[in-house]
Amino acid sequence: MTTTQKRMRHDQAVDLHQFEGADVWQESDDHARIRGYFPLTPGTPNSSNVTAEDLMVVSIEIEPENHLPIHRDSNEELLVVTDGAVEATVGEETIPLSSGQCAIVPEMEPHGIRNTGEETARIVGVFPNTQLTATFEETLQPFGTDVVTLGGDSGVGDEAAEVDENGDGDD
Repeated sequence: MTTTQKRMRHDQAVDLHQFEGADVWQESDDHARIRGYFPLTPGTPNSSNVTAEDLMVVSIEIEPENHLPIHRDSNEELLVVTDGAVEATVGEETIPLSSGQCAIVPEMEPHGIRNTGEETARIVGVFPNTQLTATFEETLQPFGTDVVTLGGDSGVGDEAAEVDENGDGDD
């Protein structure tokens, strides 16, 4: 192992609902607003020192009346609602999901999530790869682009847009 390689940790608990990550929004829609972080992806805001070899996890918090905008992910995704009630739109179908329910989103299928409840919704997304590219229909802030890539062998900083340790995409 070289000095630049990190040793993978698998021996500690990871808090999936830490939510000190990045606020993400679209300027054209006051309700296209979430807070999220990638707890197993080094270099993203408040990530743990636990890493995975072949998967990525995103933890999302959506306030009432807000939504995660429609986008396409480069990998299949398992969405698990851990708190609250949401509608997940996957392709042409919209399905209600509540705490303890899940849905599968095929690779590159357009999808979004809307909080339909009166409390904060929390969703965990699991991807079968350590690199993810999400392409949105409109520019996503604070990144200033509609294409956001995280993870991978080259590190977060070499991708189309990055989430830095301040959670704002700025260095």
